[in-house]
Amino acid sequence: MPPGPKPVFSTNLGQLYEDDCMVVLPTIWAASVDTVFADPPFNLKKHYGKRSSDARSERDYLEWCHKWLSECIRVLKPGGSLFLYNLPRWNIDLGAYLGESGLLFRHWIAVEHKSSLPIQGRLYPAHYSLLYYSKGKPTIFNRIRTPIETCRHCGGEVRDYGGHRHAMNPKGVNLKDVWTDIPPYVTESLNRTSGLPTQ
Repeated sequence: MPPGPKPVFSTNLGQLYEDDCMVVLPTIWAASVDTVFADPPFNLKKHYGKRSSDARSERDYLEWCHKWLSECIRVLKPGGSLFLYNLPRWNIDLGAYLGESGLLFRHWIAVEHKSSLPIQGRLYPAHYSLLYYSKGKPTIFNRIRTPIETCRHCGGEVRDYGGHRHAMNPKGVNLKDVWTDIPPYVTESLNRTSGLPTQ
C-alpha cells in the first residue's frame, strides 16, 4: 500500500483528511470501509479554489467521477453501503455506472431543495438526488421510524395509509425516500476549505 497523506485531524474515532480523494483512496485497504458518502462538485462552474475545476465537459466530468467511484467501490466491504449525493442529471448516469460495476441498487432518495432559481422553459428544480447502493446485501440496515404526520391546526393525522393504519407500527412509519427536512448547506468559506474531491 503506498504511503498516504497525513490527516489534518485525528481522534480515537478516526481521521480527517483534506486532499484530493484520488490521493487518499488508493492508500486505503480494499474491502475495509463500511460506508462511503460522496458529495462531489456538481460541475456547475462554481469556484472551489485553485486546486479544482468545476467546469468540465460532460464526458470529462463523468470519466472523473468513474475514477473515484471505482476506488470507492474497491475499498467498500461486502455488505457495505455507498451514498452518492448529486444533481439528478448526473446521478442518472452515475447510478448506471454503479450498477454496471456490480453494486446493488437500493434507493433513489429525493432530498427537497427549494432554493434554486427558476429556469425558463423547464420545471422548477426542487430536489437533489441521493443514491443508495450496496455491495451485495447490506450488512446493516437500520429501520428508522418517523412520526406519523399530524395537522398543525387540528392535530389529527394527515393520512389514513390506505385504511391500514390499525396495522402500522405504533412507533411510526419507515423512513421515506423523499426527505423534506434537510436545509441546503451553502457557505462560501466552507466551499473553499471543505476538502471536496478535486477535479
